[in-house]
Amino acid sequence: MTGPRDDLLIIGGGMVGTTAAWAAARHAPGSRIVLVDRGEPGGGTSAHSAALIVPYAPDAAHRALMGEAAALLAETPLAGFQRTVPMLFVTAQDNVTTAAGRFLGSPLPVADATRLAALHAAYPDLRLGRGETVLDAGDRCTLLDVPAWITAVLDGTTPDAPAPRVLTRTTVTRVRADGDGWAADTADGSVLRARRVLLATGPWPAPEIVCDADAVTTSVTDPVTSQGEPSAATTTKLVAALHLAPGALRDRPHTPGVVFLDDDLFVLPGATPLVSFAARRILADGEDPRAGLPADEKAEGVRALARRLPALARQVTGGRCFPDTYTPGRLPVVDRPAAAPGLVRITGCSGSGVRFAPALAARAVRLLDTPHDQPTTPRLLASSGATS
Repeated sequence: MTGPRDDLLIIGGGMVGTTAAWAAARHAPGSRIVLVDRGEPGGGTSAHSAALIVPYAPDAAHRALMGEAAALLAETPLAGFQRTVPMLFVTAQDNVTTAAGRFLGSPLPVADATRLAALHAAYPDLRLGRGETVLDAGDRCTLLDVPAWITAVLDGTTPDAPAPRVLTRTTVTRVRADGDGWAADTADGSVLRARRVLLATGPWPAPEIVCDADAVTTSVTDPVTSQGEPSAATTTKLVAALHLAPGALRDRPHTPGVVFLDDDLFVLPGATPLVSFAARRILADGEDPRAGLPADEKAEGVRALARRLPALARQVTGGRCFPDTYTPGRLPVVDRPAAAPGLVRITGCSGSGVRFAPALAARAVRLLDTPHDQPTTPRLLASSGATS
């Protein structure tokens, strides 16, 4: 005999999984939603993100995803968890038109004299290359308070979205077909049952998926809700940032951050300023860089910063790092295995899980609510309260 079956089991309590719980609760009021995390919700990759929302899209697929995310981020309640941060973008002269046009809305303008003065006041030793141009994002970029958002969702204080049931420090090792739904086996021997399952484990190992007698090893990308590469194409990489000494940058409302587009480097002011840079390390499956930012990666980050802002490079006090999964084109994927009705995966967030989370959550909920044999016909996520 089995216990009650929930409507939706979400495995992974980071920014993406938590936002999916919120989206599912709004989509189908009355649903029984359970969110499971191997640690504490928001304590993994999401805890280390800079949480900078930049409405930038290098191609049509990213633009569609960013557009959907931006619309949700601009609405209540998500809008209330953000603050605007002025950002300036440095790029080569021959890339200005392309870079400016990749932002949502109208192309970014070239920074005027006032904005350039603010840039040089904040970064007096800034080194710009010959012919480089500074673009002004105005008020288009924001910082999202990820911990506050996750807490609000899990406490049920967001409008029209009751809190999910949350299981912490629970590792799901296997998800298997179970009648008309799924059973999730955990490391402590307990079994969770749900009609549908969403995997949002980020860079951490996902549970084995077993449909009938065979483990699922392949997947298909659903053309309605995902335009990216299949999940199997992901690579786990290190995402890294340097910490600067408090006071290294003026922490004032109008102090701009600066992004060096061609360097994959940005500086973000704040009480503890940080510098995000392109780490090179590829991680093995399941590798968790808990020991902190590796010395060689830190040295490379300091060198990259010194090429642009040598004084700030001398203010580096440490750093942080976390793993994330990347697709070849850096486009996150929402997909469902062909042999696993009622199961959806979000993978390959590619260092952009925070800014894309609302759209990824919405696409996952739509896909969960779409029958395999009727790919464009929605149906209600919530059940009528049946148990099995």
